[in-house]
Amino acid sequence: MNRTIARLMALTLIAIGLVTVSVGMAVAADKDAGKSIYGPRGGYGCIACHGINGKRAIQDYPNIAGQDKKYIEQQIKDIMNGKRVGSPNAEGKPRTEGMKGSLVTPQGKPRMDNAQIKQVAAWLAGQEPAAPKAPETPYDPARLENGKGLYKKYNCKNCHGNDGLKPLKGYPFIAGQKRDYLIAQMKDIRDKVRKNGKSGVMVGFVKKASDEDIEVIAEYLSQINRAAK
Repeated sequence: MNRTIARLMALTLIAIGLVTVSVGMAVAADKDAGKSIYGPRGGYGCIACHGINGKRAIQDYPNIAGQDKKYIEQQIKDIMNGKRVGSPNAEGKPRTEGMKGSLVTPQGKPRMDNAQIKQVAAWLAGQEPAAPKAPETPYDPARLENGKGLYKKYNCKNCHGNDGLKPLKGYPFIAGQKRDYLIAQMKDIRDKVRKNGKSGVMVGFVKKASDEDIEVIAEYLSQINRAAK
């Protein structure tokens, strides 16, 4: 009897070990798949605008390394189905147009399925956030302090946390994000150009913010180093 029980226990432990290994391999495979989907080889061209590992974005595109997983998933879906739009960029085209072109065929068929969206979002969320980029002309410390005060004044921390470092689930990290991207998004939401997801909640807080207020807040947030926290 004791030998039988011992054998059963041994077989159970082996089975548990095999399951654990399988799960670990599946997780690793998902991460590898996410990186492959992102690019540069065999991917969907994400790297072209957001840079290596999502932390060297060009122009006023955002760095997305270390971003909230659920937020990334929702934004990809919203851009694909046309719910998220943006004001014109320097070339006069909506900021989301390029990404939608990479993710949707000219016939309107999604190039990426839900499983792939989850995989690339999980991989990006696991990357180290980009370090802040210092401006060519250093910001006046008093201006940055004013930005911190305006961040509190407009109750930005209610959803994004203190200094943009601890957002509510499904909201984006905004600490250390690029200045120009932050300005564009705050203005788009204030002016009701961008209406997708939780943007409607933000309108009530930012609708009275002036362009100057928005620029000062963006400069303050852009210099917070998430990687150092």
